[in-house]
Amino acid sequence: MRPWSVAWSSAADLFWRRESPGDHFRTSVSDLLAERMIDELHLIDRRLANPPELTVLDVGAGNGELLRAIRACAPPDLLPRLRLMGLDLRPCPDADLEWIVARTPTASLPLGPVVGLVMAHEWLDEVPCDVVERDGDGHDRLVLVDDGGVEELGPSLTDVAACADLGVDSVAAVDWVARWWPLREVGDRAEVGVGRDRAWRWLTTLIADGTALASDYGHLVTQRLTDQRAGTLVGYRHGRVVHPVPDGRVNLTAHVAVDSCAAQVPGSTFHTQREMLSFVSTSPPVGATGPDRARHVARMSTLARLRDPAGPGAFYWLRWDRFA
Repeated sequence: MRPWSVAWSSAADLFWRRESPGDHFRTSVSDLLAERMIDELHLIDRRLANPPELTVLDVGAGNGELLRAIRACAPPDLLPRLRLMGLDLRPCPDADLEWIVARTPTASLPLGPVVGLVMAHEWLDEVPCDVVERDGDGHDRLVLVDDGGVEELGPSLTDVAACADLGVDSVAAVDWVARWWPLREVGDRAEVGVGRDRAWRWLTTLIADGTALASDYGHLVTQRLTDQRAGTLVGYRHGRVVHPVPDGRVNLTAHVAVDSCAAQVPGSTFHTQREMLSFVSTSPPVGATGPDRARHVARMSTLARLRDPAGPGAFYWLRWDRFA
């Protein structure tokens, strides 16, 4: 039996080295999202007075689909100056993008401070976290799990030595739970976001001048104390939600405590994806017929999915800017 953070980390390493995201779940990556990133790049470009090069670094880039979509829709004033780079656990399947193979977050990257945009779409929810549960005596205890997904309650979070033996910083976990996800009733569970907070801090350190953006399913403390009392940890396999099993065959994910992440880096802001896409035009092109109208219908279908409050519209976008 291991803490969820340890089991999840090992399972994720196996999963992402041999699986493709599109085989297991549908992401927000689309031409419309790429266009939204182009809007951000225009804002960054203006604030940086049109530098000779703008870097776009995609953390957790998968197979590079979003970077290619950005390149495909980039206008002539931006395209020649864009340096598109992906970062992931495994190599890019194609050789048409700059690529860094590394586990994240990492202390340093071989690219230097970024002038431009660092983005991470559906990455923070993949950062492993520990799970705790309140027992019948009112103690918050570490949840342990085996490779088959069977759980048992481990030591109390206040047992510093026992948690340390399992690789868990109990002091950090206790402080985080008390502030961001306090448990009240027997059986209440929390996913400890210490690792996600560190990951967001790391993401912002990559920026010399520009913007860091991260988007994920997320929640706020008010939601955690009402709708999310049982936690959000689930697995995805071949397009279906399944029991979270840390065996390397299931994609493990849990919603992100975006208010906690934002509090770690002064100046961070967050909005729902529905809000971030609210200004996208829904009007068909003037005089559109045939293929143009069909493309518009497909675009509106994508927009509806990305803004659906019961789906990706509930994503939160974390943002942080650094401009000299």
